[in-house]
Amino acid sequence: MSVLHGLIARPAKLRRAVATVLRQHAWLAPAATVICGGTLLLFALRHTIPYSTLAVAAGLFVTSYVWGYWTRASRPSRWATTSHLQRRQYAEVWDTLAASPKAAAFAVSGKEDEDNLRRSAEPVIRNLIDLVQIGAQDDVLEIGCGIGRIGRELAPLCRSWTGSDVSERMVTLGSERLRGIRNARFRQLQGDGLPEFADDSFDVVYFANMLSHLDELDRWRYVKDSFRVLRPGGRIYVDTVDVESDRGWSMFTADPTPDLDSVRPPYTPRFSTGAELRNYGNRAGFDAVQLHRQPPLVIMTAIKSKARA
Repeated sequence: MSVLHGLIARPAKLRRAVATVLRQHAWLAPAATVICGGTLLLFALRHTIPYSTLAVAAGLFVTSYVWGYWTRASRPSRWATTSHLQRRQYAEVWDTLAASPKAAAFAVSGKEDEDNLRRSAEPVIRNLIDLVQIGAQDDVLEIGCGIGRIGRELAPLCRSWTGSDVSERMVTLGSERLRGIRNARFRQLQGDGLPEFADDSFDVVYFANMLSHLDELDRWRYVKDSFRVLRPGGRIYVDTVDVESDRGWSMFTADPTPDLDSVRPPYTPRFSTGAELRNYGNRAGFDAVQLHRQPPLVIMTAIKSKARA
């Protein structure tokens, strides 16, 4: 079995090795193709066909194929290249994905135009109003706000909206996008909880489509610190893709990573369960911890009791 596994693994290892060399020396494939093609042309012009012609022709075929394949594989896409980054380099990953306003919009919503970007926020706004009763007297904090996809729609409905994110680039673009909305502001996070905010500063803290991009300990740290920055009676809202739901499981098993040895992009979401979210809420000290299932999402809401504050 180990011999068979080794034979199967060799092509994948060879592809990775070739890809590594081409990433480091992108000129190799076109240079080799030009050399082989030039050599064949020289033979033709001299009307000589040495024994090495077959080898040169084979080399031309291989190098041109590798060149064409690599050109297609490395063609720029909407997702910027982040293969040089680790998952926990959150700021660097999302700064890279926010190379332009359109790229940032696509990274946070899958939409590039402003109209669709704004429409994509509507389900979250409905949930925040229905499940944590955001109202005109609330000071609201969003963790992982991106370019203010949700804040743009939520700010008119509350007293103040604060968007926070580890990505300096997202914060800059978000500030430009929400310029003119007087009760909206942005704050860059340093990526270790919420030390930027004082105790008892907000009435609502929410995470929308954000927790799945964090490692588990970082998820816990943010939920725990949310309890601290909430006022007595404050509410928390956390949503993520529920791997226990049928739709969530389909998304989980549809992972586009081609094989187990491939490196997954650092922004790839890691889905969760309601049990994980409930555990965070209970251990952080919240009361009335509830789960709301809206496949593929599971949503956790909770309250910072006045008695515990």
